[in-house]
This record gives sequence, structure tokens and C-alpha cells, in this order.
Amino acid sequence: MQETWHLGRKNEENMAFTELIFWSIAAVVKFLVTPSLMVARGWGFLTTVLVSSVGAGIGVLLFFYFGKWMLNKWAKFRGEKEPKRPFFTSKRRRVVQFRRKFGMWGLLVVSGMISVPISALLAAKYYHRDERMPWILILAFVIWAFVLTALSYWAVPIV
Repeated sequence: MQETWHLGRKNEENMAFTELIFWSIAAVVKFLVTPSLMVARGWGFLTTVLVSSVGAGIGVLLFFYFGKWMLNKWAKFRGEKEPKRPFFTSKRRRVVQFRRKFGMWGLLVVSGMISVPISALLAAKYYHRDERMPWILILAFVIWAFVLTALSYWAVPIV
């Protein structure tokens, strides 16, 4: 006699909740592809936007305030050991040039293309005095979630 395994409704709900937690974490790590993968997996438009936005929001708050704390500790550590001397690498020059040319709005525009942690750390480094910055960055990620989800839904019939 062959047994059939059927998950109860409670187990299916727990699995769906666990998958949504996974997608939230994925949004923190790789925000650019998470909405597309969620759409490919079959999640709805609103769910995809909400889960991606919540994940990015939690990541922004975590990395912004942790980054701010770490940058303060690093500055104290460096300030006691040696005098500050400028040293530039090509990567630092590009970041400084980008910041001077585009400012906060440039960071908000490219935030969806770079990762949540990098965006939040750059915001913590350059805009740490502006108390609105984490919330503005979260809003930028919500807009990015709408845009990326809409593009994914638009591309699904093509593929």
C-alpha cells in the first residue's frame, strides 16, 4: 500500500511564510534580482513589491545605523593612531567624483542597482547628519521595487 503525503494547511502556510522571510533576506543581499525571481516563482505583484520593500527597508535601517556606528569607531581608532593623510585609489576617486557631481539624488537613483548594504553604508558615510536619510533611502527602494516588479511582469510574457 502506497502512502500519500499531504501537507496540512498549517504547514503550507508556514512554508509560505518561511519563503517570504527568505525573499526579504534576498532583497537585502541582491535587491536588483529579487523582484524578478519572485515574479518567476509565481508571487503576485503587490506581494513582490511589499516583500522586496520590507526586506530592503530592514536592510537600510540595519546597515545605515550599524555603518554609522562603525564609521564613528573607525574614525576614533584612526584618529588616535596616526594623523589623517589623504590617499586616493581609483575607486575612491570615482566615488568622490560621483558624489560631487550627483549628490544625494544620484545615490538614490543608483541605489537599486547597487546593493542595499552598499547604498546604506554610503548614505551613512556621506549623509549621516541628515536624520531623514534612512527614510528617504527606504522610499527610493520602495520605488525601485515597483519599477523592477513592473519590468519583471512586463517581461514575463516575452520569455
